[in-house]
Amino acid sequence: MQVDFHLGVTYVLARMSGFTPFEANTIASSSQYVDDAVNSGTILFQNRSAYEFRASAHRMLDYRNFKELSNHHVWIPFHFIPGNEVHENGVDHLAQKLVCRPNSVIAQEIVKSCVANFHKTFGHHLLGVTTHAFVDTWAHQGFAGITHEINKVSEIYDGEGALDTEMMNYRKKYYRRNPFRRFYDWIRSFFVGEYNPIGHGTVLSYPDLPYLRWSYQDWQGKTIERNNPADYMQAVHHVLEFYKEVRKANNLPVVKIFDQDLRKVRELLENIDDEEGEQRLEKWREHIQCGSFQFGTDTWKYSVEGPESWLNEAFDIDILEDFEFENVPYKEEFLKSNWKLMHDALLFYRFTVLHDVLPRYQICVA
Repeated sequence: MQVDFHLGVTYVLARMSGFTPFEANTIASSSQYVDDAVNSGTILFQNRSAYEFRASAHRMLDYRNFKELSNHHVWIPFHFIPGNEVHENGVDHLAQKLVCRPNSVIAQEIVKSCVANFHKTFGHHLLGVTTHAFVDTWAHQGFAGITHEINKVSEIYDGEGALDTEMMNYRKKYYRRNPFRRFYDWIRSFFVGEYNPIGHGTVLSYPDLPYLRWSYQDWQGKTIERNNPADYMQAVHHVLEFYKEVRKANNLPVVKIFDQDLRKVRELLENIDDEEGEQRLEKWREHIQCGSFQFGTDTWKYSVEGPESWLNEAFDIDILEDFEFENVPYKEEFLKSNWKLMHDALLFYRFTVLHDVLPRYQICVA
């Protein structure tokens, strides 16, 4: 999924569930931040304090990333929660277990952990992080967050069942746009054959477009039908149940979900068909600000960088490239800053998934 769902739709669902505008903004911003946290490092402050932070995404979610350990630490926990299903004999069983499945038993365990830990100081940020990974199990189903043949796709079809030649030609260019990469691939092919793809890289952004109906032939030649609007609405209903459980477990009032709001969400998912996520997000923003939902007229803000960003709140800088990791002035407010709480949530979430939840299912990727 892209920014329109992770930020816009998540905000709507949080407000529908009874969270205040401020809380919903924190939850939705945290959900989107998972895709925007592409840097790692250790901050050394002037008063000898230190803080280590880690990325939850590769820059621009580049599907040409082939660093396996980084895949384990980023793609699997945050974007491709394993489904823990094994169906085919003679196929790498771990790879099969790592294939993402909607609302899998592992995803449910991760959701339960979030419900139990919502009381922490970074609870709303953790809720956003968990929401991001949870809803991606619908969008990213059928693909695994590793480089493996199980992710290969031979043919892609449009909503009418016709071969999508435009998409397939674009896919070739995407993986061959760098001449040095083309030469490297040609040399490498003599030794190891064709690259195995990571995640849903072989279909690029198709799973992340909420309005799209399409199909593809998987690595075994099976035709897989995809109805993104229906899948996304399933995710919507499960997120609302997730938020309901969070509120019940933490003695927060549970509110009525209005049918007209659900119909509006479905309508917008199906009919906002701009190709770029930012363009779709702006239309969600317009509906939120003009009162299309029962919670009223809201405004919300999110920025990775700039004067209103969490980065600026914590360090008084607008651009991450300007950041110096050493001799950083320390502010007492740092411990309560959204930037720090967000990275606390990312670290807590990743440790929980990789070192607690996945080992229960005999999956070791840490």
